[in-house]
Amino acid sequence: MRFSLIPVLACMSLFTVTSCGDFDAMEEDAGDLAVNKAAILPGQPVYDPVDDMTGLVAKRVAKKVNFWGKKEIVPEFSAFNVSGADTSVLYNVRIAQVASPNVHRNVIFMTAGQKISSSGHENGVTGQAANWDNSCGDAQCSGLSLSGQSMLLKLLDQNWFPSAWVAVGTDNNFDYTLSKSKRERLVAGFVNWIKTKITSDTENIVLAGSSRGGCLVMLMAQELRKDHAYDNINIYVSSYDGVCIKGEEFGVTSPKINNPVRPSGTAYGGWSVDMNAQFPNHQNLHIYHVTGGQEIVPLLGIRAFSAYNGSTPPNTGTDIDWGWYKQTWVPWKHKEIGNPFTEPSQSNRPAAVADTIDAQLWWLQNQI
Repeated sequence: MRFSLIPVLACMSLFTVTSCGDFDAMEEDAGDLAVNKAAILPGQPVYDPVDDMTGLVAKRVAKKVNFWGKKEIVPEFSAFNVSGADTSVLYNVRIAQVASPNVHRNVIFMTAGQKISSSGHENGVTGQAANWDNSCGDAQCSGLSLSGQSMLLKLLDQNWFPSAWVAVGTDNNFDYTLSKSKRERLVAGFVNWIKTKITSDTENIVLAGSSRGGCLVMLMAQELRKDHAYDNINIYVSSYDGVCIKGEEFGVTSPKINNPVRPSGTAYGGWSVDMNAQFPNHQNLHIYHVTGGQEIVPLLGIRAFSAYNGSTPPNTGTDIDWGWYKQTWVPWKHKEIGNPFTEPSQSNRPAAVADTIDAQLWWLQNQI
């Protein structure tokens, strides 16, 4: 249980619940939305599910080394030590290596969002199950399975990025309630670590994440693009309702930009961010942010971010396509964007998948 007491009590006292789950959104409950709107590009195909992947191991970046709970960074994750990150924070960071060829022409990293516990839902980006960490010990979590409906496995099935080193962050521990300094050190650790996977052969880096994971991969891309040593490498970033902390991360600030396709009776929208200011170097940069903007914890203002056209944030947003940056508004709840193949009602799942996972894949297919 890694949330601080205040947000958890806010969730409990206002709604008499026991957890906020993977940022289990509780603001505007539009019920079983009869939504048929799908932001499908002309010619967008349906990407069929593939076989699940089983038998993976998610390793802790830091592990317990004695009876008293002392923790040390695992040698294969020594790059995280450069940032000076706290080992108690890194203990809850768990990463599964999916593929490691001799030549890293492509580097792929995808990560889930924040969870207070396993109770919750699967993740549509990585494909991990809701109870993926039931087998976790002090050093690793064995028997990890990834769903063939996920963005990751559908992407690998296309073989658009051959000879790829691939990993998933089943828990990045980039938690909303960590101190700013701990979050900054954690981002630096992820950036230093991913750089160790980039070689002279690397042509493309693919990053994807949902919720807090969406914010993490945006920040990783931001740091990578600041380093001109990687200017010739394409960076592709897929954000699923990415949630950054207003006033502290990624230039996210007021006002809220309303979602133009929000369900009736809701206040879905995203906090403003000047995307050009965050990425002054657009060279070989490709970003697609799918957002709904449902407030995740009531009254705390925790919601996704939104870019905007023009010099000032509008009251209501529009879809964006600047070539290097694309953003699509969708009517789905936060959890439905994070996992569109189980969270929506049965009748809404095809449209939700089309708006999120398949839209991201179609965008990637058109970029490469």
